Amino acid sequence: MGQIILILLAMIVIGASIYIIRYKDKGKPEAGIKRDNNSEYFRDYINLKLYWTSLGFIFLGVTLLIVILIGS
Repeated sequence: MGQIILILLAMIVIGASIYIIRYKDKGKPEAGIKRDNNSEYFRDYINLKLYWTSLGFIFLGVTLLIVILIGS
């Protein structure tokens, strides 16, 4: 049980650190902007996926942590 809680806390910390370091003041990255180079579309896509992944880690970690603490 302790290992699961540590993993969930690590997920929350990783998600929060990615969000704070990269997106705190900038907000959600833009996607679908007309670009000259195709590699810039890929970079936009990766930034958008990283944004949603960081928020997903935070949400999933907090939700499962609450469920485990309420259930035990």
